[in-house]
Amino acid sequence: MTEYADIRLSQDEYLLLLEFLYLADKSVRSAEHKQVKHTAPYRALIEKLLSYADLLDCGHSVVDLPGFPQRLISDTFESKPIYQTFRESLGEDQFWLQLAHALAVRDVDAELGPPPHDMPPAEKEAFEQRRLFKQAEKLLEWRDELLRNGVSRLTLRAPDAFDVMSEKTKAHIN
Repeated sequence: MTEYADIRLSQDEYLLLLEFLYLADKSVRSAEHKQVKHTAPYRALIEKLLSYADLLDCGHSVVDLPGFPQRLISDTFESKPIYQTFRESLGEDQFWLQLAHALAVRDVDAELGPPPHDMPPAEKEAFEQRRLFKQAEKLLEWRDELLRNGVSRLTLRAPDAFDVMSEKTKAHIN
């Protein structure tokens, strides 16, 4: 048997709820865009909550676009402090993840180098699997390092011509 809760919200509380829904709706739309399954329950709940907008005189915060299957939450919430904080935090998280990934790829490339051109397909596949496994290990190492120390233990320098050469080419030059 399904239990129901009678929830009463003031107009101000409903507007705060719409701020949260704006963030949730962005996440659900992103998942739908990537064709992730199992978003239907979330979409249905968002739609149900948006259906109360007119009842609470908040219809100005919900938009119906002709030909669009769902109601949209007004973009005015994008300027709200909670969304700005969310976007800044997400951007920062993406920065650290991309940095950890780039460092992991760099380390594995330096360790393994490219697969030999004449490698049989089965060996090449095993090589690529080993590369991916090592990248995953290095990604975790770099993620932990960056979480503990940020960039305080990194040295930034401009790349030189030798950074883009293979070890074999460097050996011939020296």
